[in-house]
Amino acid sequence: MWAAVEGFTTIGIVVAVGYLLARVRITGRSAQRSLGDVAFFVGQPALVLVAVAGADLDLLFGRHVLAFGLACVLTGLTFAALMVRRWGATRAEGALGYLATSYVNAGNLGISIAAYVLGDAAWAAPAMLLQVLVLQPTAVAVLESSPAGRGRSVVRSFLTHPLVLGGMAGLVLNLTSWQPPAVLWDPLVLMAELGIPAMLLAFGMSFHSTPLPRLGRLPRLTLAAIATKSLVVPAVALGLALLLGLTGTPLRAAVVLAALPTAQVVFVHAMRYRTALPLVQATTLWSTLLSVPVIVAAGAFLT
Repeated sequence: MWAAVEGFTTIGIVVAVGYLLARVRITGRSAQRSLGDVAFFVGQPALVLVAVAGADLDLLFGRHVLAFGLACVLTGLTFAALMVRRWGATRAEGALGYLATSYVNAGNLGISIAAYVLGDAAWAAPAMLLQVLVLQPTAVAVLESSPAGRGRSVVRSFLTHPLVLGGMAGLVLNLTSWQPPAVLWDPLVLMAELGIPAMLLAFGMSFHSTPLPRLGRLPRLTLAAIATKSLVVPAVALGLALLLGLTGTPLRAAVVLAALPTAQVVFVHAMRYRTALPLVQATTLWSTLLSVPVIVAAGAFLT
């Protein structure tokens, strides 16, 4: 239990520090965006490279990964389509809605929760790999090709994006089993360690510049995003896992991974493209809070 509690507490403390930095005006108004840019162009690509280079790729092919991945992708795409057709959202807003409801915090939080609920932190690796190699790059390519980005083609955006390049470089290192010399690898690891703290601090600062309304006062679209991420995605994962005949730890893994809250990197994208920021901010916070009872229930009752 303590591993999961420590994961949530760690995130909360760093976010609170970010808020206090902005609240007492230690940092200027531009600090939030600057931190987001540093995470986007330096910390996250390095983190993706290091994570993929050292991951066990064999874990990507389990049936629990199929249930988790399909639940995230299908639910996220459905929500994005509804945003565009029912709420009149732009393509960029739909891409952020897709990420907010499908991209889970499999890194710093998922590792801790997997260690406690599933008995091995390695269960979080497939979610992280699937997201950094497939979900995030494709969504970001759509953002880059939209008016909110630079209007480039989806293919060009995909192949030249820092996160995609980091994932590709990590995959090459993994497949070739080549370990770069320390003079190159150590700086990469150091920059990778910057990614998560920078995102969390920027996220905390956002609550000073854009205070979050109470849950009951949030727009219907935002409430729908929170409910989709917190309840619908893990429910769909449970249904798919049962259809695939999963039991025991693989069943719990599919549901627990799907129940993880929205990752802070989605907020970095919202800042970068100046799109759907309130929706992403609220979904990230409330899905983190609501994920606790869902994950605890999944760990306790699924066998």
